[in-house]
Amino acid sequence: MLTPWKAGQPDMDMLRKIVDFQIAAGLSALFPVSSVGEAGYMDVEQKRAVVETVVEQTAGRVPVWAGIPATTTDESIALAHAAERAGASGVVLMPPSFYHYDAATLTTVFRQVASAVNLPLCLYNIPFFADPLNAESVAELAAHPNIVGIKDSSGDAVGMMKMLSCCPREDADFAVMTGREEFFFSALCAGATGSVTATAGVLPEVMRKIYDLFSEGKTEQSKALQFAALPVMSMMASLPFPLGYKLGMSLRGFPLGENKIPLSDEIKQKIDDLSFSLNKEITSLLTLIK
Repeated sequence: MLTPWKAGQPDMDMLRKIVDFQIAAGLSALFPVSSVGEAGYMDVEQKRAVVETVVEQTAGRVPVWAGIPATTTDESIALAHAAERAGASGVVLMPPSFYHYDAATLTTVFRQVASAVNLPLCLYNIPFFADPLNAESVAELAAHPNIVGIKDSSGDAVGMMKMLSCCPREDADFAVMTGREEFFFSALCAGATGSVTATAGVLPEVMRKIYDLFSEGKTEQSKALQFAALPVMSMMASLPFPLGYKLGMSLRGFPLGENKIPLSDEIKQKIDDLSFSLNKEITSLLTLIK
């Protein structure tokens, strides 16, 4: 989920509208306090408030998996407890950001958090922002009874294949999901459970359609829609993250308010230049799935 902002705070009224939009469009779960949702700009209270609002507005229609990113395990655990009190179904945790650690330390961190919380935990591999998780470490963590899956946003097809191969040996129900929208169809072909992506926030009905077509055995149609969506995905990814996805949301009728840091005139111009062509591609793509 992307986060709307107003006067320096999450805009809860707009956030509620986004919840309803995404559920109506067919998403099977919601993931607030995410990387595309600018969790890095939120303080602890804002993270808690966003999760509480999303859970309340969802009203049990779909599960809510709350992001609990932090630099320390104590803060992640506190966020997980807050998510549980709010009624979340699970939590999503990336490796600690900013500082770098070896694989053994990361494994210890995830085990510590998973053992301290009551909600099921989904790992989040995102080398773009934090130390990468290798397949061997993920398989080791899959054996933990409270660690149930991974959102792999590495874009590393080989690494994902290794996870798909070795994780079921530790837990047959462990869910491997791609965090890269460009790889969704391919990941499903390889055996992935599904996806958790920024594009699902902007174009939920498109990502749902790719999944449904594949699940119905209509693989050629699913592949064709994946390829048809690639230009939109590439356009949104062409701006500094997450500005392209925020632009996409505004074009869908959900303005996300001010940016948390001032943008250069050059970036503002790039956004303006991209707006028309992105809107045209989004309109064409949505027409295609009707």
